[in-house]
Amino acid sequence: QCSDANTSLYLRCESFSKLRFLVELLHIKLLGGWSDKSFDMLLDLLREAFPKGSTVPKSFYEARKIVKCLSLGYDTIHACENDCVLFRKQYANADVCPKCNTSHRKTSKKSLDGKRVHKVPRKVLRYFPIEERLQKMFMSPKLANDVRWHDEGRTKDGLLRHPADSPDWKHFDNTYPEFAADSRNLRLTLATDGFNPFRLMNCSYSIWPVVIIPMNLPPWQCMKQPNFILSLLIPGPNSPGKNMDVYFEPLVDDMHDMFEEGVRTYDSSKDEYFQLHAALQKTITDFPGLGYVSACVTSGKVACPHCHSYTCSIHLKNGGKCCYMGHRRFLDANHKFRFDAASFDGNVELGTAPKPLTREEIFKQTEDLPADFGKDPKKKKTKPNSKGKETEEKIIWNRRSIWFRLRYWKDVMLPHNFDVMHIEKNVCDNIINTLLGIDGKSKDNLNARLDLKLLDIRKYLHPVEVGDSYYLPPAPFSMSSEEKKLFCEVLKRIKFPDGYASDIRRHVHVKEKRIIGLKSHDNHILLQHLLPLAVRKTLPEYVSAVLVRVSNFFKKIYSPVISISDMEKLDAEIAETLSLLETIFLPAFFDIMVHLMAHLPTQVRISGPVQYSNMYPIERFLMRLKGYVRTKSHPEGSIAEGYLFDESLTFCSRYLEGCETRFSRKSRTSIDKPSSITMPFF
Repeated sequence: QCSDANTSLYLRCESFSKLRFLVELLHIKLLGGWSDKSFDMLLDLLREAFPKGSTVPKSFYEARKIVKCLSLGYDTIHACENDCVLFRKQYANADVCPKCNTSHRKTSKKSLDGKRVHKVPRKVLRYFPIEERLQKMFMSPKLANDVRWHDEGRTKDGLLRHPADSPDWKHFDNTYPEFAADSRNLRLTLATDGFNPFRLMNCSYSIWPVVIIPMNLPPWQCMKQPNFILSLLIPGPNSPGKNMDVYFEPLVDDMHDMFEEGVRTYDSSKDEYFQLHAALQKTITDFPGLGYVSACVTSGKVACPHCHSYTCSIHLKNGGKCCYMGHRRFLDANHKFRFDAASFDGNVELGTAPKPLTREEIFKQTEDLPADFGKDPKKKKTKPNSKGKETEEKIIWNRRSIWFRLRYWKDVMLPHNFDVMHIEKNVCDNIINTLLGIDGKSKDNLNARLDLKLLDIRKYLHPVEVGDSYYLPPAPFSMSSEEKKLFCEVLKRIKFPDGYASDIRRHVHVKEKRIIGLKSHDNHILLQHLLPLAVRKTLPEYVSAVLVRVSNFFKKIYSPVISISDMEKLDAEIAETLSLLETIFLPAFFDIMVHLMAHLPTQVRISGPVQYSNMYPIERFLMRLKGYVRTKSHPEGSIAEGYLFDESLTFCSRYLEGCETRFSRKSRTSIDKPSSITMPFF
């Protein structure tokens, strides 16, 4: 209990306690973006202005220590430098790694008595216990009420507006009726991604925070940062890669206990105790991260987790990469494209779309796979055979995922979701760079044409040798210099309403006929709204029509209200759109991100709207964590301490009234008075 909640700010002060005054003052600092120095100067002024004997702290450091009494803290767990094991449970007292025999502590300089001391760990995992943080959600009556919204306040008309409307959610309810019986039991989403804490491109450092998101909340709260829970902070400087499961162990242990046993929790909205249970429903990552979290292969011949061993891929000898085509097999059996050999790869397509593996099938396939973790520092890295062998066995799993330790994991229909944000960005970049012919980024170059020649398709696009160089015949999507200039001018003149998008015009260079430096949301706006306008007069009609279909596809995918029947129609439409793209663009255009478009309607149909499986809010949260870094020699420690302080303020802000907080903050253009939280606390 924090005694400062009952301490007066100064003698005979009835309006503020010491804690409430500090919390409101720190909120102003947070919302206003004050520096620590300016806050110290303000505290000095307040101590002079207030009566003698006031309890105003002397510095931001002291104020921070007072508020941190409300935080839950975190556990530090030593890890092997090579990501082999965590030094916990049976290895808690070990001095060296049981696998690589590396000491988990650094050797410091000699002490005064000439002895060496071993105190500083080489690598530290910071774990923020999840049970207490989930319990804390029910201390606020308003938040405790919102947790039950998915059952009591949701519109139930068969349309997909929220993950609770999805078949995945309903299937889990039917499989575990005892869990579904209490609407307060939490459905969780796990999200993770690596980021560089130093904001420097020339410094290689990767920290991987693991975020837990409660999905019971209504749409206007579900993906908001105040409701995110940082559960793990996986240290750098290198990405854990395929050894990610090692760091998931403490979280998986707690998630197992939360589902099987639960934890006794006080519900302030009903003034009663109940047994709180929680279950992890899905993960959100970028595509390489999906491979780390799910233990599946995300590169090479079997890069598609949905198609698994039936992934249709071709290794491009000159391009040095794989392309993923063969989208005609997703069409209806009698579709005319299946029998049009000349326009495609010279073959009639009689194959059928592969069915995704069930969780039971994955469980059986990975049953005998060893969990071999760690990086051998003595082992030299060897480059994989880029040519590949057709007779080589296609390996689609690295190991059995640690998530199968959870009894219910095999009953989750779609646990690992594709990130639409990165798919959309990569598709947009491929289109823009290819249309404008950007050197080094265009998918239409000499190597792509030579690969076309090796495949012996579309002979009218084969390179023509002229002396010591090659002439590349114009492709259907090729634009002249004037058309490229017109394309850029259209984008340069675009103006948006306030707050709709960033100023995309500053990324467009008309003279150079280039578009550079686009962020993910810029690609989102460009692909869905601007591309159909820009290609209308610069490309042949049959080419622009296909690009408009791509634009409309992403518009429908991002719809906030979705019908399952509409997604089934969109499933057929995107198969036809991708087939049309195969007749226009070169094989090099079809990287794995373009191919994943074929599976997005199925994902939406099973998991619900993409707004709940998008990386946009996660990326914003990572930017916030990056702002906590004050000590560059220990970025993980800075982030952990900064998050605890922020967590304390967020908790307090749920009880403040009469002041602006994160929950009552009005928008930049609003003129209304901010709403207040109704429960006084301090």
